[in-house]
Amino acid sequence: MAALAACLFGCSATGPRYSEMAESLPSLGENTGRIYFYRNTLAGMAVQPEVTVNGQVVGKSQPNSFFFIDRPAGTYRASARTEAENSIDIVLLARQTAYVEMSIGLGFVVGRPAFERVAESEGRKALPPLAYGGTMPVLAKAANTSAPAQAAPIAPDSTAAAATAPMATSSSGPPMASPAVQRTPIAAAAPSATPAPPPALPPVRSAATAAPEATPFAKTSINDLRLLLQANR
Repeated sequence: MAALAACLFGCSATGPRYSEMAESLPSLGENTGRIYFYRNTLAGMAVQPEVTVNGQVVGKSQPNSFFFIDRPAGTYRASARTEAENSIDIVLLARQTAYVEMSIGLGFVVGRPAFERVAESEGRKALPPLAYGGTMPVLAKAANTSAPAQAAPIAPDSTAAAATAPMATSSSGPPMASPAVQRTPIAAAAPSATPAPPPALPPVRSAATAAPEATPFAKTSINDLRLLLQANR
Protein backbone atom coordinates (compact mmCIF):
# COMPACT_ATOMS: atom_id res chain seq x y z
CA MET A 1 0.00 0.00 0.00
CA ALA A 2 2.87 2.38 0.79
CA ALA A 3 4.48 1.69 -2.57
CA LEU A 4 1.14 2.18 -4.30
CA ALA A 5 0.57 5.51 -2.53
CA ALA A 6 4.10 6.70 -3.35
CA CYS A 7 3.62 5.80 -6.98
CA LEU A 8 0.21 7.46 -7.06
CA PHE A 9 1.47 10.78 -5.72
CA GLY A 10 4.87 10.64 -7.40
CA CYS A 11 3.56 9.75 -10.85
CA SER A 12 0.68 12.24 -11.03
CA ALA A 13 0.95 15.79 -12.31
CA THR A 14 1.44 18.45 -9.64
CA GLY A 15 0.15 21.51 -11.51
CA PRO A 16 -3.07 23.42 -10.79
CA ARG A 17 -6.39 21.87 -11.67
CA TYR A 18 -8.15 22.86 -14.85
CA SER A 19 -10.97 24.43 -12.82
CA GLU A 20 -8.39 26.75 -11.17
CA MET A 21 -6.75 27.95 -14.38
CA ALA A 22 -9.51 27.86 -17.01
CA GLU A 23 -10.18 31.60 -16.73
CA SER A 24 -6.50 32.51 -17.21
CA LEU A 25 -5.87 30.44 -20.36
CA PRO A 26 -4.81 32.47 -23.43
CA SER A 27 -7.43 33.15 -26.07
CA LEU A 28 -7.17 31.73 -29.57
CA GLY A 29 -6.13 33.72 -32.61
CA GLU A 30 -8.13 34.04 -35.83
CA ASN A 31 -6.45 31.04 -37.54
CA THR A 32 -5.49 29.06 -34.43
CA GLY A 33 -7.04 26.01 -32.77
CA ARG A 34 -6.41 24.17 -29.49
CA ILE A 35 -5.93 20.46 -28.74
CA TYR A 36 -6.44 19.11 -25.20
CA PHE A 37 -4.76 15.82 -24.31
CA TYR A 38 -5.99 14.26 -21.06
CA ARG A 39 -5.78 11.01 -19.14
CA ASN A 40 -8.40 10.56 -16.41
CA THR A 41 -7.71 6.98 -15.22
CA LEU A 42 -5.14 5.36 -12.94
CA ALA A 43 -4.79 2.23 -15.08
CA GLY A 44 -1.12 1.69 -15.89
CA MET A 45 -0.21 4.74 -13.84
CA ALA A 46 3.48 3.82 -13.77
CA VAL A 47 3.60 3.97 -17.57
CA GLN A 48 3.97 7.59 -18.70
CA PRO A 49 5.24 7.86 -22.26
CA GLU A 50 6.07 11.15 -23.91
CA VAL A 51 3.59 12.49 -26.43
CA THR A 52 4.80 14.00 -29.69
CA VAL A 53 2.88 16.03 -32.26
CA ASN A 54 4.40 15.95 -35.74
CA GLY A 55 7.62 14.69 -34.18
CA GLN A 56 7.85 17.38 -31.45
CA VAL A 57 7.51 16.43 -27.75
CA VAL A 58 4.57 18.35 -26.28
CA GLY A 59 3.91 16.56 -22.97
CA LYS A 60 3.56 13.25 -21.12
CA SER A 61 0.68 10.82 -20.69
CA GLN A 62 0.30 11.07 -16.89
CA PRO A 63 -2.65 9.73 -14.88
CA ASN A 64 -5.31 12.27 -13.82
CA SER A 65 -3.69 15.08 -15.79
CA PHE A 66 -4.01 17.11 -18.98
CA PHE A 67 -2.03 19.46 -21.22
CA PHE A 68 -2.85 21.42 -24.35
CA ILE A 69 -1.23 22.88 -27.45
CA ASP A 70 -2.26 25.75 -29.73
CA ARG A 71 -1.58 25.28 -33.43
CA PRO A 72 -2.62 26.88 -36.73
CA ALA A 73 -5.48 25.16 -38.53
CA GLY A 74 -4.30 21.94 -40.21
CA THR A 75 -3.79 18.20 -39.72
CA TYR A 76 -1.54 16.89 -36.92
CA ARG A 77 -0.35 13.45 -35.87
CA ALA A 78 -0.02 12.71 -32.15
CA SER A 79 2.09 9.70 -31.15
CA ALA A 80 3.42 7.89 -28.06
CA ARG A 81 5.64 4.81 -27.69
CA THR A 82 6.36 2.20 -25.02
CA GLU A 83 6.95 -1.38 -26.28
CA ALA A 84 4.82 -0.38 -29.25
CA GLU A 85 3.87 2.92 -30.86
CA ASN A 86 0.38 4.27 -31.30
CA SER A 87 -0.77 7.46 -33.02
CA ILE A 88 -3.84 9.47 -34.05
CA ASP A 89 -4.44 12.05 -36.77
CA ILE A 90 -6.23 15.22 -35.68
CA VAL A 91 -7.83 17.65 -38.14
CA LEU A 92 -7.90 21.05 -36.46
CA LEU A 93 -9.97 23.96 -37.74
CA ALA A 94 -9.46 27.67 -37.04
CA ARG A 95 -10.70 28.65 -33.54
CA GLN A 96 -11.67 25.04 -32.86
CA THR A 97 -10.96 23.10 -29.65
CA ALA A 98 -10.29 19.37 -29.99
CA TYR A 99 -10.21 16.82 -27.12
CA VAL A 100 -8.07 13.67 -27.19
CA GLU A 101 -8.38 11.06 -24.42
CA MET A 102 -5.22 9.12 -23.63
CA SER A 103 -5.00 5.73 -21.91
CA ILE A 104 -2.67 2.79 -21.36
CA GLY A 105 -3.78 -0.59 -22.68
CA LEU A 106 -2.45 -4.08 -22.08
CA GLY A 107 0.87 -5.12 -23.54
CA PHE A 108 3.18 -8.12 -23.40
CA VAL A 109 5.70 -6.44 -21.09
CA VAL A 110 4.66 -2.78 -20.75
CA GLY A 111 1.27 -1.17 -21.26
CA ARG A 112 0.67 0.29 -24.68
CA PRO A 113 -0.46 3.92 -25.24
CA ALA A 114 -3.81 4.64 -26.85
CA PHE A 115 -5.53 7.78 -28.18
CA GLU A 116 -9.16 8.53 -28.90
CA ARG A 117 -10.71 11.79 -30.05
CA VAL A 118 -13.89 12.48 -28.07
CA ALA A 119 -16.77 14.89 -28.43
CA GLU A 120 -16.38 18.40 -27.05
CA SER A 121 -19.10 17.85 -24.42
CA GLU A 122 -17.33 14.75 -23.10
CA GLY A 123 -13.92 16.39 -23.05
CA ARG A 124 -15.11 19.53 -21.25
CA LYS A 125 -16.80 17.37 -18.62
CA ALA A 126 -13.63 15.37 -17.96
CA LEU A 127 -11.16 18.29 -17.62
CA PRO A 128 -12.14 20.23 -14.43
CA PRO A 129 -10.71 17.81 -11.78
CA LEU A 130 -7.51 17.04 -13.71
CA ALA A 131 -4.11 18.59 -12.87
CA TYR A 132 -2.05 20.47 -15.41
CA GLY A 133 0.96 18.52 -16.63
CA GLY A 134 2.08 20.58 -19.61
CA THR A 135 5.20 22.65 -20.18
CA MET A 136 3.52 25.94 -21.15
CA PRO A 137 3.55 28.42 -18.23
CA VAL A 138 0.04 29.12 -16.94
CA LEU A 139 -1.48 31.02 -14.03
CA ALA A 140 -3.92 29.64 -11.51
CA LYS A 141 -6.98 31.68 -10.58
CA ALA A 142 -6.20 34.06 -7.69
CA ALA A 143 -8.07 33.54 -4.45
CA ASN A 144 -10.91 35.97 -3.78
CA THR A 145 -10.02 38.55 -1.17
CA SER A 146 -12.52 40.83 0.45
CA ALA A 147 -11.98 44.50 -0.15
CA PRO A 148 -10.68 46.36 2.91
CA ALA A 149 -13.32 48.22 4.76
CA GLN A 150 -13.21 51.92 4.05
CA ALA A 151 -13.08 54.28 6.94
CA ALA A 152 -16.24 56.27 7.51
CA PRO A 153 -15.92 59.90 6.42
CA ILE A 154 -15.21 62.24 9.31
CA ALA A 155 -17.76 65.00 9.69
CA PRO A 156 -16.15 68.42 9.44
CA ASP A 157 -15.86 70.29 12.69
CA SER A 158 -18.48 73.02 12.97
CA THR A 159 -15.90 75.52 14.21
CA ALA A 160 -13.56 74.81 11.27
CA ALA A 161 -16.48 74.95 8.83
CA ALA A 162 -17.53 78.31 10.24
CA ALA A 163 -13.96 79.61 9.98
CA THR A 164 -13.60 78.60 6.33
CA ALA A 165 -17.13 79.37 5.14
CA PRO A 166 -17.33 82.28 2.67
CA MET A 167 -18.95 85.52 3.85
CA ALA A 168 -21.93 86.85 1.93
CA THR A 169 -21.61 90.48 0.88
CA SER A 170 -24.31 93.09 0.69
CA SER A 171 -24.26 96.14 -1.48
CA SER A 172 -25.67 98.32 1.31
CA GLY A 173 -24.05 97.03 4.42
CA PRO A 174 -21.19 95.11 6.02
CA PRO A 175 -20.45 91.48 5.08
CA MET A 176 -22.99 89.02 6.38
CA ALA A 177 -22.46 85.36 7.31
CA SER A 178 -23.81 82.84 4.80
CA PRO A 179 -27.20 81.49 5.99
CA ALA A 180 -26.01 77.90 5.35
CA VAL A 181 -23.41 78.19 8.10
CA GLN A 182 -24.68 77.81 11.62
CA ARG A 183 -22.51 79.88 13.91
CA THR A 184 -22.14 79.56 17.64
CA PRO A 185 -23.46 82.70 19.39
CA ILE A 186 -20.69 84.84 20.76
CA ALA A 187 -20.91 85.76 24.45
CA ALA A 188 -21.34 89.47 25.32
CA ALA A 189 -18.16 91.26 26.23
CA ALA A 190 -17.55 91.70 29.91
CA PRO A 191 -18.25 95.20 31.18
CA SER A 192 -15.21 97.41 31.59
CA ALA A 193 -14.05 98.70 34.94
CA THR A 194 -16.17 101.42 36.61
CA PRO A 195 -14.83 104.83 35.51
CA ALA A 196 -13.23 106.98 38.19
CA PRO A 197 -15.55 109.71 39.55
CA PRO A 198 -14.75 113.29 38.46
CA PRO A 199 -12.73 115.36 40.93
CA ALA A 200 -14.83 116.99 43.64
CA LEU A 201 -15.50 120.71 43.22
CA PRO A 202 -14.42 123.03 46.04
CA PRO A 203 -17.26 123.79 48.47
CA VAL A 204 -19.22 126.94 47.73
CA ARG A 205 -19.17 129.35 50.62
CA SER A 206 -22.13 131.43 51.57
CA ALA A 207 -22.06 135.22 51.69
CA ALA A 208 -21.85 135.16 55.47
CA THR A 209 -18.77 132.94 55.42
CA ALA A 210 -17.15 134.33 52.27
CA ALA A 211 -15.05 136.85 54.20
CA PRO A 212 -12.36 135.42 56.39
CA GLU A 213 -12.61 135.93 60.09
CA ALA A 214 -9.31 137.81 60.03
CA THR A 215 -10.96 140.73 58.15
CA PRO A 216 -11.07 143.69 60.60
CA PHE A 217 -14.45 144.88 59.38
CA ALA A 218 -16.20 141.53 59.42
CA LYS A 219 -18.12 142.28 62.61
CA THR A 220 -18.41 146.12 62.23
CA SER A 221 -21.86 147.51 61.49
CA ILE A 222 -22.57 149.95 58.75
CA ASN A 223 -23.34 152.82 61.18
CA ASP A 224 -20.02 152.32 62.96
CA LEU A 225 -18.24 152.35 59.65
CA ARG A 226 -19.83 155.63 58.75
CA LEU A 227 -18.80 157.16 62.08
CA LEU A 228 -15.24 155.99 61.62
CA LEU A 229 -15.08 157.42 58.13
CA GLN A 230 -16.39 160.79 59.32
CA ALA A 231 -13.85 160.86 62.15
CA ASN A 232 -10.99 160.11 59.80
CA ARG A 233 -12.04 163.02 57.64
